[in-house]
Amino acid sequence: MLLGPLLATGGEGPQRFGWNMYARYVSVPEAEVRTVEGTKEQVSLREVVSGLRIEIDYFAPSAEFLCRTRDDVLSVRVWNETPAREEVFPCSGF
Repeated sequence: MLLGPLLATGGEGPQRFGWNMYARYVSVPEAEVRTVEGTKEQVSLREVVSGLRIEIDYFAPSAEFLCRTRDDVLSVRVWNETPAREEVFPCSGF
């Protein structure tokens, strides 16, 4: 009874309806936009996304949303501490 859940916690991370959905800690991603003026501004993804879920990848969709809704944004950097991940999305790519 203990061996099954322990084996299921390995792998690439939280999966919908899987044991990892509840067994792993994943921090909420953070975002920073770089504007045409050269300034950097941190954006809370909690204000962009409603009902954050840990098994959904918000990196590209959040960056695309910020690029499409703000005319002054050149690029969006999204990062996560746990698990460690960072990506920069140029707005010209969307």
